[in-house]
Amino acid sequence: MREQTDKHLADLHLAYARAFEGEAGRLVLADLSRQGFLHETSFSPDSQRAAFNEGRRSLALHIGRMLGGPEPRRRAEPNGPSDPNGSGANGSGQR
Repeated sequence: MREQTDKHLADLHLAYARAFEGEAGRLVLADLSRQGFLHETSFSPDSQRAAFNEGRRSLALHIGRMLGGPEPRRRAEPNGPSDPNGSGANGSGQR
């Protein structure tokens, strides 16, 4: 049973790769990246709009994962969890 699931998943990954190969696929993928808020915040003060935007983002992230792409990096926040050195904006290393 697991072998069927693994094969299905491998076939699905291959289908995604084929669907997005070539120049047309790259153009569509770039548009999905923009529309899916992969390189900017999806925040909106309107909670319904924010939820809608997060749905778009979730689908764009799923497509990226199926294509074997890396998870998008969160923007570094001074002294935040995305700051790998914990150095903050001034490089002091203090939190």
